[in-house]
Amino acid sequence: MSDAVNNDMSEFWNGEGGKKWLHFMETMDVNLLPFGQKAIKAATVMPGEQVLDIGCGCGDTSIEIAGLVGVDGHVLGVDISESILVRARAKAMISKGKNVAFECGDAQVHRFETAAFDLIFSRFGVMFFDNPVAAFKNLHGALRLGGRVAFVCWQPAKDNEWTEISLETVAHHVSLPDHSGPEDPGPMSFGDPERVRRILTSSGFSNIEISNCDTSFTVGSNLAEAVSFLMQLGPASAAIAQADVGERVKSKIAADLREMLVPYDTGVDVTMGAATLIVTANR
Repeated sequence: MSDAVNNDMSEFWNGEGGKKWLHFMETMDVNLLPFGQKAIKAATVMPGEQVLDIGCGCGDTSIEIAGLVGVDGHVLGVDISESILVRARAKAMISKGKNVAFECGDAQVHRFETAAFDLIFSRFGVMFFDNPVAAFKNLHGALRLGGRVAFVCWQPAKDNEWTEISLETVAHHVSLPDHSGPEDPGPMSFGDPERVRRILTSSGFSNIEISNCDTSFTVGSNLAEAVSFLMQLGPASAAIAQADVGERVKSKIAADLREMLVPYDTGVDVTMGAATLIVTANR
């Protein structure tokens, strides 16, 4: 693993954050699938290509792309969390994919082979860099001339129903954390298209295209699962953790979240509105 500069993110994803993600892995595999597929479609993956998957998590997108590039292509999944990559490697073994590998590293400073990749891809994995321009300059150097980048990222919390409504509910019980600054890393930090365009342009990319992708997001297969997810992952969970409340307050929050989610329960799953951006660019 290369020396990490995103120390807070490294500590989080190799610690409590990684544990929570693995706990909800099966749920997230299903819930995030549509977002990854939309980004993969925008990436126009071709047989024989060499692909770098940034923030690959438990490996779902890496394995899916490996099937598209075929035996003449290869996918390298990179993530900052070693504990999460253990699961990714296990999934790859089950899928018997011999053209996919995983490496633990901080993509902002990781020493990638120069001009080695046709495509750099990410599903919600590029929003956490301390210095996104430095990170994308590093990734730019890993692309061959004419290569491309394609990723999906969240729009601001206010445009994501699953985030905004859960935060409003939690705010009745605890004080919400101060809003992150426009340049601070975080899950919604790439929500401003102009900021994304500025970062990519400053990093050497061209032909930048950014499109809105509003869709639905399944937050659980039932109300209990949805409540658990919102309380343990995402912005609402951060507010609860920061407040360091006791079990009595957590029970009240859970009850209010459950009531809030009732209108979104389809009987098959609990689905709320989500807003993302699909971004593509070229070297």
